[in-house]
Amino acid sequence: MAQFIFLAGMLVGAAVCGPASDRFGRRLVLTWSYLQTAVSGTATAFAPTFPVYCLLRFLLACALVGVMMNTSTLLIEWTSAQARVLVMTLNALGFSFGQVLMTAVAYGVRDWTLLQLLISAPFFLCFVYSWWLAESARWLLTTGRLERGLHELQRVAAINGKRAAGDTLTTEVLLSAMQEDLSTNQAPSSLGSLLRTPGLRLRTCLSTLCWFAFGFTFYGIAMDTQGLGSNIFLLQGLMGVADIPAKIGSLLLLGCLGRRPLQAVSLMLSGLCILGNGLVPHELGALRSALVILGLGCMGTAFTCITIYCGELFPTVLRMRAVGLGQMAARGGACLGPLVRLLGTHRPALPLLIYGSVPVLIGLAALLLPETRNLPLPDTIEDLQSQAVKKAKQSSRGHPVLHSTRL
Repeated sequence: MAQFIFLAGMLVGAAVCGPASDRFGRRLVLTWSYLQTAVSGTATAFAPTFPVYCLLRFLLACALVGVMMNTSTLLIEWTSAQARVLVMTLNALGFSFGQVLMTAVAYGVRDWTLLQLLISAPFFLCFVYSWWLAESARWLLTTGRLERGLHELQRVAAINGKRAAGDTLTTEVLLSAMQEDLSTNQAPSSLGSLLRTPGLRLRTCLSTLCWFAFGFTFYGIAMDTQGLGSNIFLLQGLMGVADIPAKIGSLLLLGCLGRRPLQAVSLMLSGLCILGNGLVPHELGALRSALVILGLGCMGTAFTCITIYCGELFPTVLRMRAVGLGQMAARGGACLGPLVRLLGTHRPALPLLIYGSVPVLIGLAALLLPETRNLPLPDTIEDLQSQAVKKAKQSSRGHPVLHSTRL
């Protein structure tokens, strides 16, 4: 019950933080999320009753989603297309190192109240340093906050040792560069735009399914380590360790294969590993654990890919809403995943069959998404439409045009 309430909190947090970030800014929501994480996490250690414990865990989960969503979005919106994959891979590796560290701390500290304090108190430090972070200049400019956007651009230019370039930026220069975007952004962008706009509808549905596949399979498997018949500390640590090379490998594969092929292949391989686990006898516990770890490693690659892919598929004015919708799907899958275990009372092999089939089918559907490798981040819906027109023109001209553009 406590785990379900925690996952439900992540679902609610994703629904709230997406629109809030598009309205109030990425850094402000991130700072608030850090504070809420620190306070609710620390208070959980002193919860007098189980209902109070569940309530605090619910608030903690809401804030943690805000941290994850806004961190990734700020990184995407502040980095170039060439550096984006590296930065987002390093961000994803934080989850892996955190899982290994958490396993080590939990192994040494068996008292849950002390463990809760040890993992919650550092977020007060995160809250303090988050005030130094820069707000997304893309968000500021696309929402018409030119003065503040200019200030953030000049500040970051100074940090990067390019103060002279920053001094050349003026309000007039920004107005000239953003004139077309500002004129097209007068109409408010809402969650309904993701489903009403033809170019965004397919992207929204398929990317949401990819998020769902991750949450459903990962949490369905990872939250039942006792059922895998192995040492839970060792298995959790191995999951984190196996995740590290998978995500480093994704750094190379994203540049070589692109987003769409890697998203599809990683989901399908993860599902095939889990399906293979159902065919291995229970006596071969080491092989079963190895297949699970390999499958979750592939799922880690899928998570890294969808984090980058989702940010590139949608314009700045709708990016956090799309990420929030995807996070809601992931948390909904996470809530549903552990419940599938109940089907094992009827047929023991049925849960693994479902856990494996879902990512395989969604991986095939991901092949319908457009490729975004080396494309600039779109700021408006019109940017997406112009990208589609340019791509259609290039493909209609045939091979010689593609050959000349490479030169």
